[in-house]
Amino acid sequence: MVPPSLRLRQVCEALGLTYRDAQSASLAIAFLRGQPDFILPISRLADIENRDVIPSIHKLYSLAAIYHLDPLQISGWYEAPLPQTVLDDARFPPPRTHLSDCVPHAVLPHSLEPSFDRERTRLLQGLSLNIEQFPNLELDATHRFRYGYIGLSDRRMSPILRPGSMVLVDTFLRRVDAAEWTTEYDRPL
Repeated sequence: MVPPSLRLRQVCEALGLTYRDAQSASLAIAFLRGQPDFILPISRLADIENRDVIPSIHKLYSLAAIYHLDPLQISGWYEAPLPQTVLDDARFPPPRTHLSDCVPHAVLPHSLEPSFDRERTRLLQGLSLNIEQFPNLELDATHRFRYGYIGLSDRRMSPILRPGSMVLVDTFLRRVDAAEWTTEYDRPL
């Protein structure tokens, strides 16, 4: 496996950039973002590319912008696979239902199979899914959780669950705990 420092150095050389060029570009990014954490001093660039120093999230952003790389790809080089956070998120369910801020990189289900009816609510297991279209979904990961699709014509749970939503269903929960809630947004699903 090629170390991330060597990969970054190779990209820098392929682009014909010097440390001074990268530092100047990072200064512009820091000025644009209004935060000095985006600055890549020459000494830090040398440490990142020659001494395997792991860049902070702000410096990783600057490197990705300057070297024209995907920041998620760079994070993978450092064995921090950020695109897989949705998978790990599903392994640690919260005690209460909530809307997730983490959106999987998924294609809408209209291209799953010719017979897929986007209007109808259904579980996604058992369909001939092309897992390439849903890289963050492990359809057979556990028996406890199943993935579902809320059909475009299904408005029963709107506005909490909007039509066209993908949901993770905990099959071990069969009833709603008796509790008092003030609005429908407080009620567990």
